[in-house]
Amino acid sequence: MKKDNRSAALDWGLTGLCVLAGSLLVWLCCPYPATMTDSFGYLLAAIEKRFIVFRPYGYSAFLRFVHFFSHSVLAVFVAQALLYWISLTALLRAVRKAFPPRRTLPFLLLEAAAALAPAALFMLDALMADMLYCCSLLLMTAGGISMVHRRSIPWLCIYLLAFFIALNTRYSAMFLPLAFVPVMLFLRRRADVISAIVLTAAVFLGFREMMLSNMQKTVGVRQFSTGFDGWQLANNAMHILPYLSDAECKKMPADARLRRLHTFCLRNYDGVIREYTQNGKKAVSSFIWRNDLPLKQYMELTMASGRASYQEAWVKLGSGLYAGYGRWLILHYPFKFLRYYLWPNLPGVFYPRDTELVGSFSEIPAGKKEMVQWFGVPEDRVMRERSPFFRRQVRPWLPALELVTWLLFAAAIATALRQRRKYARGTRLTLWLLFLLAFVHYGTTWFATPVVLRYWIPMHAVKLIFAWVAFSPGIRPQRRRGSKS
Repeated sequence: MKKDNRSAALDWGLTGLCVLAGSLLVWLCCPYPATMTDSFGYLLAAIEKRFIVFRPYGYSAFLRFVHFFSHSVLAVFVAQALLYWISLTALLRAVRKAFPPRRTLPFLLLEAAAALAPAALFMLDALMADMLYCCSLLLMTAGGISMVHRRSIPWLCIYLLAFFIALNTRYSAMFLPLAFVPVMLFLRRRADVISAIVLTAAVFLGFREMMLSNMQKTVGVRQFSTGFDGWQLANNAMHILPYLSDAECKKMPADARLRRLHTFCLRNYDGVIREYTQNGKKAVSSFIWRNDLPLKQYMELTMASGRASYQEAWVKLGSGLYAGYGRWLILHYPFKFLRYYLWPNLPGVFYPRDTELVGSFSEIPAGKKEMVQWFGVPEDRVMRERSPFFRRQVRPWLPALELVTWLLFAAAIATALRQRRKYARGTRLTLWLLFLLAFVHYGTTWFATPVVLRYWIPMHAVKLIFAWVAFSPGIRPQRRRGSKS
């Protein structure tokens, strides 16, 4: 017991010091939170206490929770740092208990490497949902590992709560059960298998019912989709339009509405799509947001011919016409979709050159309405970075760091395959859980959206822990039947 208390104090203390040191460096460089367009959408939803279809409400609810305790802009940074410290340490504690290390120092190095993730530390000071999603994913993973190795009702509850938060923070979290449920099928007790899977389904169904209710109140349509999935699918599929042959351009969808949209896009935007995608060398999300590009232009025509509001038109087109158009293009030209969207998007999975918000602080205009309203910042206050150290000295190395963790992950996978017969049952299940989690997270993101670095923040710790479990000399091989104890 004393030894366990000592190791717990060491784990919490070390990760706490690492997160504190990294946080202070980021805060000294950027005393005001990093923001992008989405940030002010989250703030507006929090201020007005209402669901907005363009993004999940979970992070806005988190901002309201923090605001209840403090109106300071620094409070969000502190709250996100605390949540990151707690969730990461909980995961590392779960790993230590499942796989007690023979020596303490290597495990402490693992903890330091997991905590000192520069991209994650920078996002602590960002008004974006990425850190909340990262923490929920780390807690889900901790719960999954704990349930594999011992029966634990508290960890099951933590896993379910973290899953609910993840669903409300990023809609792609609905695919996470694809990583957890296959492992849950192999829990030792049948009652544990049934309860874990049934409760996971119950959390998702509860979230679905909540979304149906929110959509009914917001746009008068009781449906699960907010329309964003259809906009994203159409955006991704449109990368192939400039590369259709004359014969392919003459092939039209059977549906009249799809034909009109397809004709509209082919006639007006061939050159524009080439320009934005750098002649098929880059995956972009511009077709969702730019008002001068086909999807927004077609929406304006739709709104002009009817009485739908902006939100209603967004939902109606996204969940219906645009989703159908994206599916039609992908199913009819799958190899072109692979060549002109998936292939250009693939390098970002391993070496994400587009660091976007991470390390890139944009000065917030003085008097920015949402910032002034919510945090009480003086209207004439200039909100800029204090030092360019992180942007100039750290940011350029972030894609290379992601590549290094991938190389480590690949080496660990090779080791796990080679040693698979020697691992104990719990070890194999843990490796499968971490591998499936990485596969689902990377795979769904790669297909769904042009890759940027902040999407990979949760995977830093997951890949390191996978390598630890695969390489660790402290993992006992499974005993063969009839062997002496």
